[in-house]
Amino acid sequence: MMSTIRRLVEATALLALVLAFVGAAGCEPGLSPSEAFFFSADEVVVGTGDLAVSGSLVTINYEAWLWAEDGPDNKGQMVDSGQNLEFLLGGGETLPAFDQGVTGMRVGGLRRLKVPREFGLGDVATGNIPANSSLTIEAELTGVRPLTTDSAPFTIIDLQDGTGTVATLGSVLTVAYGGWLYDESQPDNKGRLFDVNDRGIDFTLGAGQVILGWEQGLDGMQEGGERRLIIPPDLAYGSTGQPPRIPPNATLLFDVTLAEVSVN
Repeated sequence: MMSTIRRLVEATALLALVLAFVGAAGCEPGLSPSEAFFFSADEVVVGTGDLAVSGSLVTINYEAWLWAEDGPDNKGQMVDSGQNLEFLLGGGETLPAFDQGVTGMRVGGLRRLKVPREFGLGDVATGNIPANSSLTIEAELTGVRPLTTDSAPFTIIDLQDGTGTVATLGSVLTVAYGGWLYDESQPDNKGRLFDVNDRGIDFTLGAGQVILGWEQGLDGMQEGGERRLIIPPDLAYGSTGQPPRIPPNATLLFDVTLAEVSVN
């Protein structure tokens, strides 16, 4: 069966930062003495392989126990375990405990994480883990690899033709969109989802408020239409990227729906 935390990680990745870091660790009013502690990460085995840094894809094996003040190594009931769990370090795809606790590890290393509830699942109950649980987690780092994309030229694909007002330079556009890293091996070339906004954002076309790939790719689109834009790095975020979710020199894929065009 798929582990509790693995299910959470996969769901969270699709929602793009639903479980992002929520604040500094520490004691909160209402916590019992056995639950009132700070997050910590202790080295059990020091690794000798590649270093885990924010923005890299890391793979871990882990075991999780309810935190027990008097238990051996503060381990109470075992509540979860997982093998080969991969996530973007620092990307908010998983528990804050993993984002914080795995950073700085080397492959082959093992850390014991002391996890107050705000670094774990918070007030969410799932599987064998009750709401507001403090945890002890042991995480073994088994792999580190860079986040990269495949390359492709700038491409505009009309998925659905619009019938309304035409977007021109100076128009105020309202668009909804999803953004993925470009990956030739995936369906529709959609790799890792890095952003999504289905409520809509507003900007003035041609005013330099969005990346050049959008400036060029949305010009001439009609209200109600949907376009797929494949955008190479020179028309996106270039050699710097937008860490940790968009690496340097990334080719991006956007599906954009033009909801409204307002002409000044």
